[in-house]
Amino acid sequence: MIKAYYTATNGAISNKNYLDVLSNNMANIQTVGFKKSKAEFSDLVYTNIRDVEGANSNLKSGSGSKVNKVDLVFSQGAPYRTGLATDFAIVGDGFFSVQFEEENLFTRGGNFEIVNLEGENYLMYQGGYVLDSNEEPIFLENPDDINNVSIGVFTFYNNEDLEQVGNNLYRISNEYGEYEIVERSDSKLMQGFLEASNVEVSEEMVKLIQLQKAFQLNSKVIQTADEIQQVINSLRG
Repeated sequence: MIKAYYTATNGAISNKNYLDVLSNNMANIQTVGFKKSKAEFSDLVYTNIRDVEGANSNLKSGSGSKVNKVDLVFSQGAPYRTGLATDFAIVGDGFFSVQFEEENLFTRGGNFEIVNLEGENYLMYQGGYVLDSNEEPIFLENPDDINNVSIGVFTFYNNEDLEQVGNNLYRISNEYGEYEIVERSDSKLMQGFLEASNVEVSEEMVKLIQLQKAFQLNSKVIQTADEIQQVINSLRG
């Protein structure tokens, strides 16, 4: 019964970690350019089961599963029209680069704003400077110049080099991460549009229902194992 208890407990912990992933996806359905996360599971240690004579059999007993890693899914979100000149959507690969005090971060969120700082107009995103194709902050002599700006779009050789830092922003996660300016025709920048989140509500709801059932089963196993153990202890007493 102890084995069943620990296996079900591991399952419940795995369920909880998976719920965190799904909850974050659901919470960002309306976040511009948000990219959903996908959990990958792996089995915990297997134990060989011995036969009645004490020899190893071909049977193995598992110890449950765990969330092994969480990957970002960079599939395209649907572009939708806003009509605002400060809104931009990337169709295809690439990210906007935003300069903050300590580092340059990356985002797919294109809901920018023009901010006047000490008499000068800059295109900004969440308090950071949006960078052009030369990796320089975009300065606007006149707000109407927004229609003629050259916003940088940067692609990575491997999107797995990016990690989330919150607020729909990413940073390069290792020193080997490299990026380049988009020059390919299959990536397009659309002004007056934003990219929707790539979270599919129906898909996430199905996963939540499946997760709820799995959690209920694990909880039932834990309860049953505990009750049986109590009976065993009472018989021993």
